[in-house]
Amino acid sequence: MLDQSLQKVLVDFNQEFLKVEVPEGAITFASPAPEALQSGMIASTPLLNICPPQVKAGDFFVTLHQVAGVIKKFMPDLAGELEQIEAALPAQPEQQELFVAAAFKPGTDLLSLLKQDLPAETFGFLLNHTVKPFMLQYALKAQSLYDLEQWLQGNCPVCGGKPTLSLLEKGTGKRQLFCGLCEIKWRFHRLGCPYCTNNESQFFTVEGMEKYRVYFCEKCRGYIKTVDENKAGGEPLNLLWEDINTVQLDVLAMREGYFNQQVDEPAPEHEK
Repeated sequence: MLDQSLQKVLVDFNQEFLKVEVPEGAITFASPAPEALQSGMIASTPLLNICPPQVKAGDFFVTLHQVAGVIKKFMPDLAGELEQIEAALPAQPEQQELFVAAAFKPGTDLLSLLKQDLPAETFGFLLNHTVKPFMLQYALKAQSLYDLEQWLQGNCPVCGGKPTLSLLEKGTGKRQLFCGLCEIKWRFHRLGCPYCTNNESQFFTVEGMEKYRVYFCEKCRGYIKTVDENKAGGEPLNLLWEDINTVQLDVLAMREGYFNQQVDEPAPEHEK
């Protein structure tokens, strides 16, 4: 099982990180035409590609430095790399605007914009957690543009990222996928792998953790943790914390040779 000290670090870090908030109205976007939304839904195009968010550079970099401070506090081994990254960030307003716009454009290699040899994993961790509070605000405003009950894709309808978790609804047993970046849920097929669309999947459970299943796919070797609402005892579920508090299930799945697809093969620039 997961070392308890590591579990505590993850919990403490996320409790502190969730206190980082961006100003109300930090995100704006142009409302797309109905025709664009209809075409996007048919083509399974994430909203991020149809109506990209506009973010003030000042708000973004203030948030980035706040996030860096939280990481340094709970993961001091990364302090040196974080300081190296912060020192390499653009200082001129024009360059900052370009950097921020690129941060919300899928497929952009932000490291290449900085033109320095920087630690990619730490940079991705910092960027993901900086982008997240902005994406939460964006998702709240944009998610109603699509019918999430009809999306039925293995990627997030808002950001295009892969799901972090899934939920089996109480009573109906219908499955919803959950995006750890945007924190939205959308309908998906009851059976099958959301990562490679293989129709066959299996699951395992752990004694004492009966409300959770871990579905795994032999085709792509991916897995996804799943919360069974029927076994949650009527308690309210926060899927973000369900994910954080079940890291031991990730460890078990990876020991069996399966991969967290949301981490190992992330959507561009948005790693877990």
